[in-house]
Amino acid sequence: MYRFISFRLVIGCMAGFKIRFVLGVFLAVGLYLTIFALVNLGYLPPLAERIVVVASVVLVGIYLIRITSSHVVKTFRPLVGQQAVGGGLIIQIIGYILIAVFVLSTLGIPPETALAGGTVTGLVIGFAGQTTLSNVIAGIILLTSRPFKLGDRIAVVTSSVPYQWAFLPGYKFFSRDYVIPAYTGVVENMSLMYTTLVTDDGLVIKIPNNLILANSAIANYSEVTERERKLRYEFPIDISPETVLNNLREALSEFPEIKDIYLEEQSDKTHYIVVVTFEAPVTQWRELKSRLLAKVIEVHREAKQRALA
Repeated sequence: MYRFISFRLVIGCMAGFKIRFVLGVFLAVGLYLTIFALVNLGYLPPLAERIVVVASVVLVGIYLIRITSSHVVKTFRPLVGQQAVGGGLIIQIIGYILIAVFVLSTLGIPPETALAGGTVTGLVIGFAGQTTLSNVIAGIILLTSRPFKLGDRIAVVTSSVPYQWAFLPGYKFFSRDYVIPAYTGVVENMSLMYTTLVTDDGLVIKIPNNLILANSAIANYSEVTERERKLRYEFPIDISPETVLNNLREALSEFPEIKDIYLEEQSDKTHYIVVVTFEAPVTQWRELKSRLLAKVIEVHREAKQRALA
C-alpha cells in the first residue's frame, strides 16, 4: 500500500510539470549562464550573479513546493480526508524555510543577524496575531497528532466555551445518571482555524483549535465499541417490588444484552426506581434502549391492571 502511494505521488508530481515550467527552467539557466559570463568578463558586478541565482531558486522553489503540496493533498485525501490538507501545509512550511535559508546564505547574511532579525519580526507578528497564530499551530498539531478524525463522535469539555444547562423538568434527564457539560457532535471538518462539530440536533458548532488543544478535555466516543448503559424507571410503591423484578426478568429474558435488574432507591414517597443495565454497541444502544423501555412500560401496565383487579 505505501509503495503504491509513493509511486502514485511521484507520478503525480511528474505529471504536474508543465511545458511552461520546463521552458522557464531553461530560460533561467540560460539567463544565469549569460550573467555568469558577463560577470567574469567584468561587464557586471559579482552581486548580479547572486541576485539571478536567488531569484531563480525562489521562483523554481515556490513552483515545486506548490506542485508537491497539491499532489500530496490529492493523493492522501481519499485515505485521511481533510487531514491531508495539514500534510500539504507542513510541506509548504518546510519548503519555504529551506528557500529562506538558501537565500540568506547566498546573499552572505550572517546567521546571527538573520536570527536577531527573525526574533524581532517574530515578536512583532506574534503579539499582533497571537490568537490567529495559536489557532494555526494548534490546527497543525491536531491534524498531525490525530486525537480524533473526521466522522468521530466527540464531546469537547472546556470552560472557555459557554455551556448552559437546559431548564427542563426533571424527568427529561430521568434515565441518565449524569450529563456531561460539553458540546457533543460528529466531527465534520478540521481546518487550521476551527474544528467543526454537528450536534444531534443538526446544529453546526465551530470551536477554535487553540481552545481544543490547550484548554479542553476531549471524550472520543468512536474509540469505544461497546458501553454499559442504564435504563431507570419509576414504579408506584403500591406495586410489590419483588413482583416487578420477577416480571421484568421474565419479560427481558429474550435480551442477552441485559446485565442486571435491581431496585435502586425510593424516588419519593409514592414511587421507587428500578434500574436495568445493559451493554450495547455505541451505534445501536438507542434502538436497544427503546425496545427495553417498551417492555418495561408493558410490565408496568400489566402490574397496574392486576393491582386494580
